[in-house]
Amino acid sequence: MQVLNDTDLRRGLFSRSVVTMGNFDGVHLGHKALLRHISERAKKLGGPSVVYTFDPHPLRVLNPSFCPKMLLDFEGKVHLIAEEGIDYLIRVRFDRQYAEMEPEKFADNIIGGELGASEVWIGPDFAFGRGRSGNTKLLAEVGKLKGYTVHSLEPFILDGERVSSTAVRAAVERCDFRRAGELLGRPYEISGPVVHGRAVGKGLGFPTANILPRQECLPPNGVYSAWAHIGNCRYMAAVNIGPNPTFDGVSLSVEAFLLDFDADIYGDELKLAFNSPVRGEVAFSSPEALVKQIARDVERVRGDLSSSAEM
Repeated sequence: MQVLNDTDLRRGLFSRSVVTMGNFDGVHLGHKALLRHISERAKKLGGPSVVYTFDPHPLRVLNPSFCPKMLLDFEGKVHLIAEEGIDYLIRVRFDRQYAEMEPEKFADNIIGGELGASEVWIGPDFAFGRGRSGNTKLLAEVGKLKGYTVHSLEPFILDGERVSSTAVRAAVERCDFRRAGELLGRPYEISGPVVHGRAVGKGLGFPTANILPRQECLPPNGVYSAWAHIGNCRYMAAVNIGPNPTFDGVSLSVEAFLLDFDADIYGDELKLAFNSPVRGEVAFSSPEALVKQIARDVERVRGDLSSSAEM
């Protein structure tokens, strides 16, 4: 898949393309179904499949307080979209000037012009242009003049629930990682580089790997069992999310104690696939009390993950 910026677009670059548009946060089962569909349609029509997506999320610019926490960073989104056989991804730098574009201009100049669309496939609740004033009807009307057709796919339903990024976030918030994974079509994970922390865990006899998560949507503060992936190796891990209240912590940290592991992994990429919650965040009366609880947490994690590995 080739990734282009919107500044790279020009008339004549694409011909008979099959286009879809959206944020695609999480690249969940509903997104995957849409992406596979346009890939197949493009092959039948002999043109490229094109995904037109925004960075940052429009609400980050227009109304930051209402912007959802992202399930993926942009690079993670690109990687997963590429797996669905898409030919081109257009990265649109969303700003206030772009937000003021009239929907008719977008449908004419961009969809019918720069993207050279033959077909446009969109998901439910699609809206575009200034103030989200453009809808499927307007897009189809312009399409008749520009030579492209507009099609809408029905919502993707799984076990009676509409699959959406919102539903995934809700599952993560209630620590239902199994359901989040079902909606995503893969385990719910966070990842990031291992960085130097305050070495509190090491001083307690439980050295932790501190990571800077690339994702914004994290589980609530607390302790979790998770599978830690480093390269092609997998380890059991007890993961703490929170500010370390026992030591007057303030900033949020994500720390993983890898069971039966002893190596220097600073700078390495660590991926955490969450399994189940162990306990909530607690401020202990002393470091000694915390050490005893961590030991119990580790044994709980070992039991939880041993059971899940056997399923």
